Amino acid sequence: MTKRFWQYWGIARRWGWLLVLSVLIPTMVAGALVSRQPNFYRAKATLMVGSGLQTPDPDPWQLAIANSLANAYARLAREGPVTQAVIDRLGLDRSPSQLASQITTQVNSEAQLLEIQVVDQDPRLAAAVANAIAQELVRRSPVSQEEEQERREFIRAQLDDLEARIERLKEEITGLQGTLPELTSAAELEEARRRLEELETLRINYQSTYASLLDSLRTEAPNALSIFESAAEPATPLPRRTGITVGVAAIAGLALAVAGVLVVERLDDTVRWETVEEGVFLDRPVLGALPRVKVGRERLLSTLPLRPADMEALRHLRTALVVELEERWPAVVLIAGADVGVGRTFVAAGLGRALAEAGLRTLLVDGDLRSPTLHEWFDLPNLEGLAELLRGERKLSTAWDLIERNPTGVDRLHLLPAGRPVSDPTVLFVGDRWGALLKELRKGTDVVLVDSAAGFASPEILLIAQRCDGVLMACGHRRTRTISLLQMLRSLGEHIPGVPTWLMFNRVPRRQLHLHPMPRWTAERVPLAERPTLTVGEAAMVLGVRPAVVRRWCRTGRLQAEYVRWRWVVRREDLERLLPPPEVEKSPQEEPAFLN
Repeated sequence: MTKRFWQYWGIARRWGWLLVLSVLIPTMVAGALVSRQPNFYRAKATLMVGSGLQTPDPDPWQLAIANSLANAYARLAREGPVTQAVIDRLGLDRSPSQLASQITTQVNSEAQLLEIQVVDQDPRLAAAVANAIAQELVRRSPVSQEEEQERREFIRAQLDDLEARIERLKEEITGLQGTLPELTSAAELEEARRRLEELETLRINYQSTYASLLDSLRTEAPNALSIFESAAEPATPLPRRTGITVGVAAIAGLALAVAGVLVVERLDDTVRWETVEEGVFLDRPVLGALPRVKVGRERLLSTLPLRPADMEALRHLRTALVVELEERWPAVVLIAGADVGVGRTFVAAGLGRALAEAGLRTLLVDGDLRSPTLHEWFDLPNLEGLAELLRGERKLSTAWDLIERNPTGVDRLHLLPAGRPVSDPTVLFVGDRWGALLKELRKGTDVVLVDSAAGFASPEILLIAQRCDGVLMACGHRRTRTISLLQMLRSLGEHIPGVPTWLMFNRVPRRQLHLHPMPRWTAERVPLAERPTLTVGEAAMVLGVRPAVVRRWCRTGRLQAEYVRWRWVVRREDLERLLPPPEVEKSPQEEPAFLN
Protein backbone atom coordinates (compact mmCIF):
# COMPACT_ATOMS: atom_id res chain seq x y z
CA MET A 1 0.00 0.00 0.00
CA THR A 2 2.81 2.40 0.90
CA LYS A 3 4.72 1.62 -2.30
CA ARG A 4 1.63 2.20 -4.40
CA PHE A 5 0.99 5.48 -2.60
CA TRP A 6 4.48 6.73 -3.34
CA GLN A 7 4.11 5.68 -6.96
CA TYR A 8 0.97 7.78 -7.32
CA TRP A 9 2.63 10.58 -5.38
CA GLY A 10 5.53 10.50 -7.83
CA ILE A 11 3.11 10.66 -10.75
CA ALA A 12 1.39 13.66 -9.18
CA ARG A 13 4.71 15.47 -8.65
CA ARG A 14 5.90 14.65 -12.15
CA TRP A 15 2.69 15.79 -13.84
CA GLY A 16 1.87 18.51 -11.35
CA TRP A 17 2.37 21.26 -13.93
CA LEU A 18 -0.18 19.64 -16.23
CA LEU A 19 -2.69 19.17 -13.43
CA VAL A 20 -2.32 22.81 -12.41
CA LEU A 21 -2.76 23.99 -16.00
CA SER A 22 -5.78 21.71 -16.44
CA VAL A 23 -7.43 23.58 -13.58
CA LEU A 24 -6.23 27.10 -14.34
CA ILE A 25 -6.97 27.17 -18.07
CA PRO A 26 -10.61 25.93 -17.87
CA THR A 27 -11.16 28.20 -14.88
CA MET A 28 -9.94 31.29 -16.71
CA VAL A 29 -11.77 30.39 -19.92
CA ALA A 30 -15.03 29.70 -18.07
CA GLY A 31 -14.68 32.91 -16.07
CA ALA A 32 -14.05 34.93 -19.23
CA LEU A 33 -17.01 33.38 -21.04
CA VAL A 34 -19.36 33.92 -18.10
CA SER A 35 -18.29 37.55 -17.73
CA ARG A 36 -19.01 38.21 -21.42
CA GLN A 37 -22.50 36.73 -21.34
CA PRO A 38 -25.39 39.27 -21.39
CA ASN A 39 -27.84 39.63 -18.53
CA PHE A 40 -30.98 37.51 -18.63
CA TYR A 41 -34.30 38.27 -16.96
CA ARG A 42 -37.04 35.91 -15.85
CA ALA A 43 -40.75 36.78 -15.86
CA LYS A 44 -43.41 34.57 -14.26
CA ALA A 45 -47.15 34.32 -14.89
CA THR A 46 -49.36 32.08 -12.72
CA LEU A 47 -52.55 30.28 -13.83
CA MET A 48 -55.16 28.61 -11.65
CA VAL A 49 -56.45 25.29 -12.93
CA GLY A 50 -60.04 24.57 -11.88
CA SER A 51 -62.09 26.41 -9.26
CA GLY A 52 -61.33 24.32 -6.21
CA LEU A 53 -59.89 27.25 -4.28
CA GLN A 54 -63.08 29.27 -4.80
CA THR A 55 -65.40 26.69 -3.22
CA PRO A 56 -65.80 26.27 0.55
CA ASP A 57 -65.97 22.48 0.30
CA PRO A 58 -63.67 21.30 -2.53
CA ASP A 59 -64.01 17.79 -3.88
CA PRO A 60 -60.77 15.69 -3.66
CA TRP A 61 -61.63 13.91 -6.89
CA GLN A 62 -62.00 17.23 -8.67
CA LEU A 63 -58.65 18.36 -7.23
CA ALA A 64 -56.91 15.26 -8.60
CA ILE A 65 -58.39 15.91 -12.04
CA ALA A 66 -57.24 19.53 -11.85
CA ASN A 67 -53.66 18.44 -11.06
CA SER A 68 -53.59 16.13 -14.07
CA LEU A 69 -54.95 18.92 -16.25
CA ALA A 70 -52.27 21.30 -14.90
CA ASN A 71 -49.52 18.91 -16.07
CA ALA A 72 -51.18 18.69 -19.46
CA TYR A 73 -51.35 22.49 -19.78
CA ALA A 74 -47.68 22.68 -18.68
CA ARG A 75 -46.68 20.54 -21.65
CA LEU A 76 -49.06 22.38 -23.95
CA ALA A 77 -47.44 25.74 -23.12
CA ARG A 78 -44.27 24.71 -25.02
CA GLU A 79 -45.96 23.11 -28.00
CA GLY A 80 -45.82 24.58 -31.47
CA PRO A 81 -49.42 25.85 -31.81
CA VAL A 82 -49.22 27.86 -28.59
CA THR A 83 -45.74 29.27 -29.25
CA GLN A 84 -46.62 30.09 -32.86
CA ALA A 85 -49.74 31.94 -31.73
CA VAL A 86 -47.64 33.96 -29.27
CA ILE A 87 -45.07 34.74 -31.98
CA ASP A 88 -47.80 35.96 -34.33
CA ARG A 89 -49.44 37.98 -31.61
CA LEU A 90 -46.25 39.75 -30.46
CA GLY A 91 -44.49 39.79 -33.83
CA LEU A 92 -41.37 38.00 -32.58
CA ASP A 93 -38.47 37.22 -34.89
CA ARG A 94 -37.77 33.68 -33.77
CA SER A 95 -38.93 30.14 -34.41
CA PRO A 96 -41.35 28.20 -32.19
CA SER A 97 -38.54 25.88 -31.06
CA GLN A 98 -36.37 28.84 -30.06
CA LEU A 99 -39.23 30.34 -28.08
CA ALA A 100 -39.96 26.97 -26.46
CA SER A 101 -36.35 26.80 -25.22
CA GLN A 102 -36.96 30.04 -23.29
CA ILE A 103 -40.08 28.70 -21.54
CA THR A 104 -40.14 26.63 -18.38
CA THR A 105 -43.24 25.48 -16.52
CA GLN A 106 -43.77 24.33 -12.97
CA VAL A 107 -46.91 22.81 -11.44
CA ASN A 108 -47.79 23.39 -7.80
CA SER A 109 -49.97 20.35 -7.13
CA GLU A 110 -50.94 21.49 -3.64
CA ALA A 111 -52.39 24.81 -4.82
CA GLN A 112 -53.58 23.88 -8.35
CA LEU A 113 -51.30 26.58 -9.77
CA LEU A 114 -49.35 26.50 -13.02
CA GLU A 115 -46.30 28.77 -13.23
CA ILE A 116 -45.08 29.86 -16.67
CA GLN A 117 -41.53 31.27 -16.63
CA VAL A 118 -39.91 32.99 -19.60
CA VAL A 119 -36.21 33.95 -19.77
CA ASP A 120 -35.04 36.66 -22.16
CA GLN A 121 -32.45 39.41 -22.42
CA ASP A 122 -35.23 42.04 -22.57
CA PRO A 123 -37.21 42.20 -19.30
CA ARG A 124 -40.25 43.76 -20.99
CA LEU A 125 -40.33 41.10 -23.67
CA ALA A 126 -40.00 38.35 -21.07
CA ALA A 127 -43.07 39.66 -19.20
CA ALA A 128 -45.04 40.11 -22.45
CA VAL A 129 -44.30 36.56 -23.61
CA ALA A 130 -45.26 35.07 -20.23
CA ASN A 131 -48.58 36.93 -20.21
CA ALA A 132 -49.25 36.04 -23.85
CA ILE A 133 -48.73 32.33 -23.19
CA ALA A 134 -51.01 32.47 -20.15
CA GLN A 135 -53.73 34.22 -22.14
CA GLU A 136 -53.38 31.76 -25.02
CA LEU A 137 -53.83 28.81 -22.67
CA VAL A 138 -56.90 30.42 -21.12
CA ARG A 139 -58.33 31.04 -24.59
CA ARG A 140 -57.79 27.41 -25.56
CA SER A 141 -59.42 26.02 -22.39
CA PRO A 142 -63.07 24.77 -22.78
CA VAL A 143 -64.38 27.03 -19.99
CA SER A 144 -63.28 30.60 -20.10
CA GLN A 145 -62.93 32.78 -17.10
CA GLU A 146 -65.64 35.25 -18.24
CA GLU A 147 -68.24 32.55 -18.85
CA GLU A 148 -67.58 30.93 -15.51
CA GLN A 149 -67.84 34.28 -13.75
CA GLU A 150 -71.14 35.17 -15.46
CA ARG A 151 -72.61 31.81 -14.55
CA ARG A 152 -71.67 32.21 -10.92
CA GLU A 153 -73.07 35.76 -10.79
CA PHE A 154 -76.40 34.59 -12.21
CA ILE A 155 -76.65 31.75 -9.70
CA ARG A 156 -75.87 34.11 -6.83
CA ALA A 157 -78.62 36.49 -8.00
CA GLN A 158 -81.14 33.64 -8.16
CA LEU A 159 -80.09 32.49 -4.71
CA ASP A 160 -80.60 35.97 -3.30
CA ASP A 161 -84.08 36.21 -4.87
CA LEU A 162 -85.11 32.78 -3.57
CA GLU A 163 -83.79 33.60 -0.13
CA ALA A 164 -85.96 36.75 -0.05
CA ARG A 165 -89.04 34.86 -1.21
CA ILE A 166 -88.52 32.15 1.38
CA GLU A 167 -88.30 34.77 4.11
CA ARG A 168 -91.55 36.42 2.95
CA LEU A 169 -93.30 33.05 2.86
CA LYS A 170 -92.14 32.33 6.38
CA GLU A 171 -93.57 35.64 7.57
CA GLU A 172 -96.86 35.05 5.77
CA ILE A 173 -97.17 31.53 7.18
CA THR A 174 -96.42 32.78 10.68
CA GLY A 175 -99.05 35.55 10.37
CA LEU A 176 -101.69 33.18 8.99
CA GLN A 177 -101.07 30.70 11.78
CA GLY A 178 -101.58 33.52 14.28
CA THR A 179 -105.08 34.32 12.90
CA LEU A 180 -106.40 30.76 13.14
CA PRO A 181 -107.63 31.07 16.78
CA GLU A 182 -109.65 34.15 15.90
CA LEU A 183 -111.66 32.41 13.16
CA THR A 184 -115.17 31.17 14.17
CA SER A 185 -116.78 29.73 11.08
CA ALA A 186 -115.88 26.38 9.62
CA ALA A 187 -115.56 27.82 6.11
CA GLU A 188 -113.00 30.38 7.21
CA LEU A 189 -110.99 27.74 9.05
CA GLU A 190 -111.05 25.46 6.02
CA GLU A 191 -109.90 28.31 3.76
CA ALA A 192 -107.08 29.24 6.16
CA ARG A 193 -105.83 25.64 6.38
CA ARG A 194 -105.89 25.30 2.60
CA ARG A 195 -103.91 28.53 2.28
CA LEU A 196 -101.32 27.30 4.81
CA GLU A 197 -100.84 24.09 2.85
CA GLU A 198 -100.28 26.05 -0.37
CA LEU A 199 -97.74 28.32 1.33
CA GLU A 200 -95.89 25.34 2.85
CA THR A 201 -95.77 23.62 -0.52
CA LEU A 202 -94.43 26.78 -2.15
CA ARG A 203 -91.84 27.21 0.62
CA ILE A 204 -90.64 23.63 0.14
CA ASN A 205 -90.33 24.19 -3.60
CA TYR A 206 -88.37 27.39 -3.04
CA GLN A 207 -86.04 25.65 -0.60
CA SER A 208 -85.50 22.76 -3.01
CA THR A 209 -84.67 25.16 -5.82
CA TYR A 210 -82.37 27.09 -3.47
CA ALA A 211 -80.51 23.90 -2.56
CA SER A 212 -80.11 22.94 -6.24
CA LEU A 213 -78.75 26.36 -7.15
CA LEU A 214 -76.42 26.28 -4.17
CA ASP A 215 -75.07 22.88 -5.25
CA SER A 216 -74.57 24.22 -8.75
CA LEU A 217 -72.63 27.16 -7.35
CA ARG A 218 -70.46 24.85 -5.28
CA THR A 219 -69.78 22.52 -8.19
CA GLU A 220 -66.14 22.89 -9.42
CA ALA A 221 -65.07 23.26 -13.04
CA PRO A 222 -61.76 21.28 -13.12
CA ASN A 223 -60.98 22.19 -16.72
CA ALA A 224 -61.30 25.92 -16.20
CA LEU A 225 -58.25 28.19 -16.44
CA SER A 226 -57.94 31.60 -14.91
CA ILE A 227 -55.04 34.00 -14.55
CA PHE A 228 -54.06 34.01 -10.90
CA GLU A 229 -51.13 36.45 -11.25
CA SER A 230 -49.95 38.29 -14.34
CA ALA A 231 -46.24 38.56 -15.13
CA ALA A 232 -44.55 41.79 -14.09
CA GLU A 233 -41.44 43.26 -15.66
CA PRO A 234 -38.43 41.86 -13.71
CA ALA A 235 -36.13 44.47 -12.21
CA THR A 236 -33.04 42.37 -11.45
CA PRO A 237 -31.25 39.96 -13.80
CA LEU A 238 -30.70 36.31 -13.06
CA PRO A 239 -27.54 35.42 -11.11
CA ARG A 240 -24.71 34.31 -13.38
CA ARG A 241 -23.63 31.41 -11.14
CA THR A 242 -20.01 32.12 -11.93
CA GLY A 243 -18.75 30.00 -9.06
CA ILE A 244 -20.67 26.90 -10.14
CA THR A 245 -19.65 27.31 -13.79
CA VAL A 246 -16.00 27.85 -12.97
CA GLY A 247 -16.02 24.98 -10.48
CA VAL A 248 -17.55 22.56 -12.96
CA ALA A 249 -15.02 23.64 -15.61
CA ALA A 250 -12.13 23.16 -13.18
CA ILE A 251 -13.35 19.72 -12.10
CA ALA A 252 -13.91 18.65 -15.70
CA GLY A 253 -10.45 19.86 -16.73
CA LEU A 254 -8.82 18.13 -13.79
CA ALA A 255 -10.70 14.90 -14.48
CA LEU A 256 -9.62 14.91 -18.12
CA ALA A 257 -6.02 15.65 -17.14
CA VAL A 258 -5.98 12.85 -14.57
CA ALA A 259 -7.43 10.43 -17.10
CA GLY A 260 -4.85 11.48 -19.68
CA VAL A 261 -1.99 11.15 -17.20
CA LEU A 262 -3.12 7.67 -16.18
CA VAL A 263 -3.34 6.62 -19.83
CA VAL A 264 0.12 8.00 -20.57
CA GLU A 265 1.57 6.32 -17.50
CA ARG A 266 -0.09 3.09 -18.49
CA LEU A 267 1.41 3.23 -21.98
CA ASP A 268 4.81 4.41 -20.76
CA ASP A 269 7.41 1.65 -21.24
CA THR A 270 10.46 3.53 -19.99
CA VAL A 271 12.67 2.07 -17.28
CA ARG A 272 12.25 3.31 -13.73
CA TRP A 273 14.52 3.16 -10.74
CA GLU A 274 11.74 2.15 -8.36
CA THR A 275 11.22 -1.09 -10.32
CA VAL A 276 14.71 -2.34 -9.46
CA GLU A 277 14.47 -5.19 -6.96
CA GLU A 278 17.47 -6.52 -5.04
CA GLY A 279 19.95 -4.80 -7.33
CA VAL A 280 18.82 -6.66 -10.47
CA PHE A 281 16.96 -5.36 -13.49
CA LEU A 282 16.25 -7.40 -16.63
CA ASP A 283 18.51 -10.14 -15.24
CA ARG A 284 21.47 -7.75 -15.14
CA PRO A 285 23.17 -6.42 -12.00
CA VAL A 286 22.53 -2.76 -11.22
CA LEU A 287 25.64 -1.06 -9.85
CA GLY A 288 24.00 2.15 -8.69
CA ALA A 289 22.18 5.30 -9.63
CA LEU A 290 23.01 8.98 -9.99
CA PRO A 291 20.63 11.80 -9.13
CA ARG A 292 19.39 14.37 -11.59
CA VAL A 293 21.96 17.16 -11.97
CA LYS A 294 21.40 20.43 -13.80
CA VAL A 295 24.24 20.38 -16.29
CA GLY A 296 23.49 23.59 -18.17
CA ARG A 297 24.85 24.64 -21.53
CA GLU A 298 28.51 25.01 -20.57
CA ARG A 299 29.05 21.33 -19.66
CA LEU A 300 32.04 21.93 -17.41
CA LEU A 301 32.79 19.26 -14.84
CA SER A 302 34.61 21.75 -12.63
CA THR A 303 31.60 24.07 -12.36
CA LEU A 304 28.84 21.49 -11.97
CA PRO A 305 26.59 22.21 -8.97
CA LEU A 306 27.27 18.81 -7.41
CA ARG A 307 25.90 18.38 -3.92
CA PRO A 308 27.51 16.15 -1.31
CA ALA A 309 24.75 13.62 -2.03
CA ASP A 310 25.70 13.61 -5.73
CA MET A 311 29.33 12.92 -4.92
CA GLU A 312 28.26 10.16 -2.55
CA ALA A 313 26.25 8.54 -5.37
CA LEU A 314 29.32 8.65 -7.62
CA ARG A 315 31.35 6.99 -4.89
CA HIS A 316 28.75 4.23 -4.56
CA LEU A 317 28.91 3.62 -8.30
CA ARG A 318 32.72 3.64 -8.22
CA THR A 319 32.82 1.11 -5.39
CA ALA A 320 30.37 -1.23 -7.11
CA LEU A 321 32.35 -1.06 -10.37
CA VAL A 322 35.65 -1.79 -8.62
CA VAL A 323 34.10 -4.82 -6.91
CA GLU A 324 32.73 -6.13 -10.22
CA LEU A 325 36.08 -5.74 -11.99
CA GLU A 326 37.77 -7.94 -9.36
CA GLU A 327 41.25 -8.88 -10.64
CA ARG A 328 40.88 -7.55 -14.17
CA TRP A 329 43.39 -4.77 -13.71
CA PRO A 330 44.12 -2.74 -15.72
CA ALA A 331 40.52 -2.78 -16.89
CA VAL A 332 38.76 -1.26 -19.89
CA VAL A 333 35.07 -0.41 -19.38
CA LEU A 334 32.72 0.77 -22.10
CA ILE A 335 30.14 3.38 -21.06
CA ALA A 336 27.16 2.86 -23.38
CA GLY A 337 23.53 3.88 -23.54
CA ALA A 338 20.48 2.39 -25.22
CA ASP A 339 18.94 5.78 -26.05
CA VAL A 340 20.06 9.31 -26.72
CA GLY A 341 19.98 11.84 -23.90
CA VAL A 342 20.49 9.53 -20.92
CA GLY A 343 23.57 11.42 -19.66
CA ARG A 344 26.11 8.84 -20.80
CA THR A 345 28.98 11.33 -21.16
CA PHE A 346 28.26 12.85 -17.75
CA VAL A 347 28.44 9.37 -16.22
CA ALA A 348 31.81 8.77 -17.87
CA ALA A 349 33.24 12.11 -16.71
CA GLY A 350 31.85 11.85 -13.18
CA LEU A 351 32.86 8.22 -12.72
CA GLY A 352 36.35 8.96 -14.06
CA ARG A 353 36.74 11.77 -11.56
CA ALA A 354 35.57 9.53 -8.70
CA LEU A 355 38.03 6.78 -9.71
CA ALA A 356 40.87 9.31 -9.88
CA GLU A 357 40.01 10.66 -6.43
CA ALA A 358 40.29 7.08 -5.13
CA GLY A 359 43.92 6.96 -6.30
CA LEU A 360 43.36 4.98 -9.51
CA ARG A 361 45.07 6.17 -12.67
CA THR A 362 42.08 6.72 -14.91
CA LEU A 363 41.95 7.43 -18.63
CA LEU A 364 38.86 8.72 -20.40
CA VAL A 365 38.63 7.83 -24.09
CA ASP A 366 36.04 9.61 -26.19
CA GLY A 367 34.85 6.84 -28.51
CA ASP A 368 31.92 8.86 -29.85
CA LEU A 369 33.41 9.72 -33.24
CA ARG A 370 30.08 10.99 -34.55
CA SER A 371 29.39 13.87 -32.17
CA PRO A 372 32.14 13.98 -29.53
CA THR A 373 31.50 16.10 -26.43
CA LEU A 374 33.68 14.57 -23.70
CA HIS A 375 36.43 17.18 -24.20
CA GLU A 376 33.92 19.97 -23.50
CA TRP A 377 33.44 18.71 -19.94
CA PHE A 378 37.08 19.61 -19.24
CA ASP A 379 37.12 22.80 -21.34
CA LEU A 380 39.61 21.34 -23.84
CA PRO A 381 39.87 21.57 -27.65
CA ASN A 382 39.35 18.60 -29.94
CA LEU A 383 42.19 18.85 -32.44
CA GLU A 384 43.67 15.36 -32.54
CA GLY A 385 42.75 12.18 -30.79
CA LEU A 386 41.33 8.69 -31.22
CA ALA A 387 40.26 9.14 -34.85
CA GLU A 388 43.76 10.13 -35.97
CA LEU A 389 45.30 7.18 -34.10
CA LEU A 390 42.89 4.67 -35.65
CA ARG A 391 43.29 6.12 -39.15
CA GLY A 392 47.06 5.75 -38.88
CA GLU A 393 47.79 9.45 -39.10
CA ARG A 394 49.52 9.18 -35.73
CA LYS A 395 51.55 6.27 -34.42
CA LEU A 396 50.08 4.33 -31.54
CA SER A 397 53.20 5.00 -29.53
CA THR A 398 52.37 8.71 -29.61
CA ALA A 399 48.99 8.22 -27.94
CA TRP A 400 50.30 9.36 -24.59
CA ASP A 401 51.73 12.46 -26.23
CA LEU A 402 48.20 13.39 -27.30
CA ILE A 403 46.93 12.61 -23.82
CA GLU A 404 49.55 14.82 -22.17
CA ARG A 405 48.47 17.71 -24.37
CA ASN A 406 44.98 17.62 -22.84
CA PRO A 407 45.30 18.06 -19.07
CA THR A 408 42.00 17.60 -17.27
CA GLY A 409 42.94 19.55 -14.16
CA VAL A 410 42.23 16.50 -11.96
CA ASP A 411 45.08 14.45 -10.52
CA ARG A 412 45.45 10.96 -12.01
CA LEU A 413 42.68 11.66 -14.55
CA HIS A 414 43.64 11.79 -18.23
CA LEU A 415 41.71 12.30 -21.44
CA LEU A 416 42.10 11.09 -25.01
CA PRO A 417 39.79 13.21 -27.19
CA ALA A 418 37.86 11.80 -30.11
CA GLY A 419 39.57 13.88 -32.74
CA ARG A 420 37.91 15.06 -35.89
CA PRO A 421 34.48 13.46 -36.51
CA VAL A 422 34.26 10.97 -39.36
CA SER A 423 31.34 9.89 -41.51
CA ASP A 424 31.82 6.13 -40.96
CA PRO A 425 33.39 5.44 -37.56
CA THR A 426 32.70 1.70 -37.85
CA VAL A 427 35.56 1.23 -40.32
CA LEU A 428 38.09 2.58 -37.81
CA PHE A 429 37.30 -0.11 -35.23
CA VAL A 430 37.58 -3.02 -37.67
CA GLY A 431 40.89 -4.84 -37.43
CA ASP A 432 43.57 -5.05 -34.78
CA ARG A 433 44.48 -1.39 -34.51
CA TRP A 434 41.81 -0.70 -31.87
CA GLY A 435 43.01 -3.64 -29.78
CA ALA A 436 46.63 -2.58 -30.15
CA LEU A 437 45.75 0.94 -29.02
CA LEU A 438 44.01 -0.37 -25.91
CA LYS A 439 47.05 -2.51 -25.16
CA GLU A 440 49.21 0.60 -25.34
CA LEU A 441 46.83 2.59 -23.13
CA ARG A 442 46.67 -0.12 -20.47
CA LYS A 443 50.37 0.31 -19.72
CA GLY A 444 50.03 3.61 -17.92
CA THR A 445 46.57 3.34 -16.36
CA ASP A 446 44.51 1.34 -13.92
CA VAL A 447 41.12 1.95 -15.51
CA VAL A 448 40.19 3.01 -19.05
CA LEU A 449 36.67 4.36 -19.51
CA VAL A 450 35.50 4.49 -23.13
CA ASP A 451 32.57 6.76 -23.94
CA SER A 452 30.63 5.70 -27.04
CA ALA A 453 27.70 6.88 -29.08
CA ALA A 454 24.18 6.00 -28.00
CA GLY A 455 22.41 2.76 -28.81
CA PHE A 456 21.94 1.30 -32.25
CA ALA A 457 22.64 4.68 -33.80
CA SER A 458 26.32 3.60 -33.67
CA PRO A 459 26.91 0.00 -34.83
CA GLU A 460 30.56 0.31 -33.78
CA ILE A 461 29.55 -0.31 -30.16
CA LEU A 462 29.85 -4.06 -30.65
CA LEU A 463 33.34 -3.64 -32.12
CA ILE A 464 34.39 -1.45 -29.21
CA ALA A 465 32.91 -3.80 -26.62
CA GLN A 466 34.80 -6.84 -28.00
CA ARG A 467 38.07 -5.40 -26.67
CA CYS A 468 36.67 -4.28 -23.31
CA ASP A 469 36.50 -6.03 -19.95
CA GLY A 470 32.92 -4.93 -19.28
CA VAL A 471 30.07 -2.75 -20.49
CA LEU A 472 28.36 -0.29 -18.17
CA MET A 473 24.95 0.51 -19.65
CA ALA A 474 23.61 3.93 -18.62
CA CYS A 475 19.81 3.96 -18.36
CA GLY A 476 17.91 7.21 -18.14
CA HIS A 477 15.26 7.12 -15.43
CA ARG A 478 11.89 7.41 -17.20
CA ARG A 479 13.75 8.14 -20.44
CA THR A 480 15.27 4.90 -21.74
CA ARG A 481 12.67 2.68 -23.36
CA THR A 482 12.53 -0.87 -22.10
CA ILE A 483 12.34 -2.30 -25.61
CA SER A 484 15.49 -0.41 -26.65
CA LEU A 485 17.37 -1.61 -23.59
CA LEU A 486 16.27 -5.21 -24.17
CA GLN A 487 17.41 -5.09 -27.79
CA MET A 488 20.76 -3.64 -26.76
CA LEU A 489 21.34 -6.26 -24.08
CA ARG A 490 20.25 -9.07 -26.40
CA SER A 491 22.63 -7.87 -29.10
CA LEU A 492 25.55 -7.68 -26.66
CA GLY A 493 24.75 -11.12 -25.27
CA GLU A 494 24.60 -12.72 -28.72
CA HIS A 495 27.76 -11.19 -30.21
CA ILE A 496 30.06 -10.87 -27.19
CA PRO A 497 28.76 -13.29 -24.56
CA GLY A 498 32.03 -13.30 -22.64
CA VAL A 499 31.92 -9.60 -21.75
CA PRO A 500 29.86 -8.85 -18.62
CA THR A 501 27.22 -6.15 -18.82
CA TRP A 502 26.15 -3.99 -15.90
CA LEU A 503 23.41 -1.41 -15.57
CA MET A 504 23.25 1.95 -13.84
CA PHE A 505 20.45 4.50 -13.66
CA ASN A 506 20.93 8.20 -14.26
CA ARG A 507 18.77 11.25 -13.57
CA VAL A 508 16.93 9.63 -10.69
CA PRO A 509 15.10 12.00 -8.30
CA ARG A 510 17.14 12.46 -5.14
CA ARG A 511 14.24 11.54 -2.88
CA GLN A 512 14.25 8.02 -4.36
CA LEU A 513 17.94 7.34 -3.76
CA HIS A 514 17.94 7.73 0.04
CA LEU A 515 21.57 8.87 0.12
CA HIS A 516 23.27 9.93 3.33
CA PRO A 517 25.87 12.56 2.46
CA MET A 518 28.41 13.94 4.89
CA PRO A 519 27.10 16.82 7.01
CA ARG A 520 28.21 20.28 6.08
CA TRP A 521 30.08 20.79 9.34
CA THR A 522 32.39 17.83 8.59
CA ALA A 523 33.45 19.17 5.21
CA GLU A 524 36.82 20.70 4.56
CA ARG A 525 37.63 23.53 6.88
CA VAL A 526 37.36 27.00 5.44
CA PRO A 527 39.73 29.84 6.30
CA LEU A 528 38.60 32.56 8.65
CA ALA A 529 36.73 35.36 6.94
CA GLU A 530 38.31 38.74 6.63
CA ARG A 531 35.34 40.40 8.31
CA PRO A 532 35.54 40.74 12.08
CA THR A 533 32.45 38.61 12.87
CA LEU A 534 31.22 35.16 11.81
CA THR A 535 27.89 33.38 11.92
CA VAL A 536 27.20 30.18 13.82
CA GLY A 537 27.36 28.15 10.61
CA GLU A 538 30.73 29.59 9.62
CA ALA A 539 32.12 29.03 13.10
CA ALA A 540 30.88 25.43 13.01
CA MET A 541 32.67 24.77 9.72
CA VAL A 542 35.90 26.26 11.08
CA LEU A 543 35.75 24.24 14.30
CA GLY A 544 34.55 21.05 12.60
CA VAL A 545 31.48 20.64 14.83
CA ARG A 546 27.75 20.95 14.40
CA PRO A 547 26.02 24.34 14.62
CA ALA A 548 24.10 23.07 17.67
CA VAL A 549 27.42 22.55 19.48
CA VAL A 550 28.51 26.11 18.68
CA ARG A 551 25.24 27.46 20.05
CA ARG A 552 25.69 25.46 23.25
CA TRP A 553 29.22 26.80 23.67
CA CYS A 554 27.88 30.32 23.15
CA ARG A 555 25.22 29.82 25.82
CA THR A 556 27.61 28.27 28.35
CA GLY A 557 30.32 30.87 27.76
CA ARG A 558 32.94 28.49 26.40
CA LEU A 559 32.89 30.55 23.22
CA GLN A 560 32.56 34.28 23.68
CA ALA A 561 29.72 35.56 21.47
CA GLU A 562 27.00 38.19 21.35
CA TYR A 563 23.28 37.54 20.87
CA VAL A 564 22.15 40.12 18.32
CA ARG A 565 18.73 40.08 16.66
CA TRP A 566 17.85 36.53 17.68
CA ARG A 567 21.15 34.99 16.56
CA TRP A 568 24.67 34.52 17.85
CA VAL A 569 27.54 36.53 16.39
CA VAL A 570 31.10 35.31 16.99
CA ARG A 571 34.10 37.58 16.72
CA ARG A 572 37.15 36.30 14.93
CA GLU A 573 39.43 36.95 17.90
CA ASP A 574 37.19 34.89 20.22
CA LEU A 575 37.07 32.03 17.74
CA GLU A 576 40.85 31.94 17.35
CA ARG A 577 41.19 31.30 21.10
CA LEU A 578 39.60 27.85 20.62
CA LEU A 579 41.88 26.94 17.72
CA PRO A 580 45.17 25.17 18.50
CA PRO A 581 48.27 27.32 18.09
CA PRO A 582 50.07 26.91 14.78
CA GLU A 583 52.99 24.53 14.80
CA VAL A 584 56.40 26.17 14.71
CA GLU A 585 59.17 24.31 12.97
CA LYS A 586 62.08 23.85 15.31
CA SER A 587 65.58 24.51 14.14
CA PRO A 588 68.09 21.64 14.20
CA GLN A 589 69.82 23.20 17.19
CA GLU A 590 66.60 23.09 19.24
CA GLU A 591 65.86 19.42 18.53
CA PRO A 592 66.78 16.88 21.19
CA ALA A 593 70.05 15.13 20.83
CA PHE A 594 68.52 11.68 20.42
CA LEU A 595 66.75 12.85 17.24
CA ASN A 596 70.00 13.82 15.55
